Amino acid sequence: MELRRPSPAVGALTVMSFAGHVMYPLYLLASERLAPRSPYRPRPGEADWTWDDVDVLIPAFGEASILAETVPQLLGEGVPLDRITVVVDEDEKTRAVAEELGCRVDWSPTRAGKAAAVNRGVGNSSADIVVLLDANAFVPGEGLRALIDRVATDLHLASGVRKESGAQDEGLYWRYENWIKQTEAGRGGSLALVGEAVALRRESFRPIPGSVLNDDLFLAFDFARRGLDVGVVPECVAVEDSAPRGDQLERRVRIMSGQLRLFWGFRRSFVSGDDKFLHFAMHKGWRSTLGPAAQLTLTAACLARPRSRFSQAFLLAEAVSVAAYLKGDKLQGRAAAPLRVLGQAVGMPPVVFALAIPRALGRSRSGAWKKRTR
Repeated sequence: MELRRPSPAVGALTVMSFAGHVMYPLYLLASERLAPRSPYRPRPGEADWTWDDVDVLIPAFGEASILAETVPQLLGEGVPLDRITVVVDEDEKTRAVAEELGCRVDWSPTRAGKAAAVNRGVGNSSADIVVLLDANAFVPGEGLRALIDRVATDLHLASGVRKESGAQDEGLYWRYENWIKQTEAGRGGSLALVGEAVALRRESFRPIPGSVLNDDLFLAFDFARRGLDVGVVPECVAVEDSAPRGDQLERRVRIMSGQLRLFWGFRRSFVSGDDKFLHFAMHKGWRSTLGPAAQLTLTAACLARPRSRFSQAFLLAEAVSVAAYLKGDKLQGRAAAPLRVLGQAVGMPPVVFALAIPRALGRSRSGAWKKRTR
């Protein structure tokens, strides 16, 4: 067995693989210690709007059973029924349920993807503020009002944060993500929006290209590139049930492939000196590109030197981490907490990146994707 120390190249690849999960959070912690800030919150009466100024759009495909829960929840939170529009493509069953519930329905017989549905819904709206909600997102308490308040006062585009109920490893991931976003919110905003709950000023909206898979990220990049204010509102929490791991993996691969295309499309913004794009690169960009690429390269280097003690240790840790991610929705309880951390931080990035690269480089430019009916 080789006892030599890992080469400097292997050391550099190891640091690159995992720096994205550690260095940026440490930077935020240090910034908070040196110059603490709090997220902006509108003062009472400052957010001057009524529901007549708002349209709530729910793009829905294959969501018939979910709508029957979502719409009553919105009504219970004080949203008037006549301000809710369900934007439906092709799906007659979802259209029928929306009409039975008394919602306005924006219908198209042909499915062209969520971006096209958002474009049509916003284009047909006459409200000053448009809210985009996923059909399966539950926004409890005053979260939706807090989101609208921010767009009515200081932001042109904002989203809430996401929380998952069910799989504990996904809950861990979103707690980590939401802490970063909450800290960013107190330091000038964030481009790391989530599509479950988004609000925007209609006059600032520009149509999303039909090939875009990540409508929330495109909107964040497009608004920020034009010098408009973008941010995350931590008080607005969109709760979704965790999907089965196979569906969750497919979702992450789809999102990652779309992200990689958007990173390339907005590449000039990342070197423009704009703080928001710089922070996004440190927050998400590294973990989506250089980090997993370095991890896959390191894995290949270790496979090429199977007798090295470092290689054996790394490959074992990698195998355990990948298995922990693929079975993460089954890892419950306190004893499995280390495996959940390994699965999310070490196992997930290379798996998702490796599967997303062929899609990102593929010729398909359709904004529609195969979706499980709910």
